[in-house]
Amino acid sequence: MYNLAICFTYFIEMLISYSFFSLIGEKKLKVPICFFVGTVLFLSGAFFDIILSNVIWFNALYFSIINIAFSISCFRIKITRCIFYSILLDIFQTALEIVSISLISIVIGTDVNAYIDKLSFFVLDVVISKSLYFLTCLVVTRFIRKEKANIKFPAVLYMYPLIVIVTLLIFWSMCTHFELSYNYQLLLSGVVFALFASIVVLFISYQQSIEKENIIFVLKNQVEKQDMDMNYYNILEKQNEDLRIYAHDTKNHLNAIHNLNTNPEIDEYLNKMISNLKSYSSICHSGNHMLDVIISKYATECEIKNISFSFDVCVTNLKYVKNNDLVTILSNALDNAIEATEKSSNKTINFATDHINTYDVITITNSCDTPPKIKGNDLETTKKNKINHGLGIKSIQKVLKQYNGDCQWEYDKDKKKFTLMISLLSQN
Repeated sequence: MYNLAICFTYFIEMLISYSFFSLIGEKKLKVPICFFVGTVLFLSGAFFDIILSNVIWFNALYFSIINIAFSISCFRIKITRCIFYSILLDIFQTALEIVSISLISIVIGTDVNAYIDKLSFFVLDVVISKSLYFLTCLVVTRFIRKEKANIKFPAVLYMYPLIVIVTLLIFWSMCTHFELSYNYQLLLSGVVFALFASIVVLFISYQQSIEKENIIFVLKNQVEKQDMDMNYYNILEKQNEDLRIYAHDTKNHLNAIHNLNTNPEIDEYLNKMISNLKSYSSICHSGNHMLDVIISKYATECEIKNISFSFDVCVTNLKYVKNNDLVTILSNALDNAIEATEKSSNKTINFATDHINTYDVITITNSCDTPPKIKGNDLETTKKNKINHGLGIKSIQKVLKQYNGDCQWEYDKDKKKFTLMISLLSQN
């Protein structure tokens, strides 16, 4: 009966490990196969526990090995992370078991080794320690998201958990080999719990600090990208202005030559040149230089990528929007549109501005063969690195708050078209 209870205990530990790793990583295998692999591995731990008559240090070591093997074989998690998390689970379980057994022995007035021979003590310990173990794992998983797969743990971070697990084993050996008073048992339980809590706090603090560093890094990159975009558009605007002046002067010179010329063939050639100059100088004249430059830039990019790009900015030119804000809104929106359109078969983008009630509305419609991924009410990036990508819409929404604006989207499955509608409170 006691051996059966041990096997059942290891099976519970397998279920907890499965819950933990499935929350922080994607499964490689189907659920029944994961359960089979986990059951075999953890029951091997029960087998050695029974054969070796509960050798504490071996159980702790083998528990880590089992979790490492289970996580590597059944889940898509980096090996270094599998090792780190398995050591954490080992600490959680060992610390909570020591605290549980010590406190139970104090409350019921028995020796700490009584759980070995007394089944009721053993069952009570399993119920309390495994319940606390499961709750701890659930709490910890709230600070580990699957998107954080790129987090690298420094080698130093592995040292502290190893030191703690060795310390816990020494404490447990002291409790089982020496007759300690209840006060000393209580003191050791407090120390064990403090070590356990320190590991949890250290882990959570490190995760949060990494997350903050990633956010700062992404924001820094966004600012740098925005500055580079602004510099790029300013250079383009200056170049376009110089070219427009040159085109205007050249057109006047050609007209003058045309008026002086009497050769029909030269007249025809001059007319073609004047027509080409007119075509160049009329790409976009909205009255907003920055809007003109942005549209010209993306019109050229689309032409290079064989994407049909059309625009209509006759109704409103968004003159009141700051240049850097206009760059953030349109660059993010049009970059996303081009990225989706390149993967589609139709390859069309339409850009238009309109005035509806008290709002100016920017509408960008692009061909899109695959429906967008949605998480809650938000769009989700399809790129693997979700930390550094998928920020386009968020950047747009952040800027729109300054203009009491908003953005909405819709996807037409039949026409395979994605439409982004950006509204700003008109200040004209």
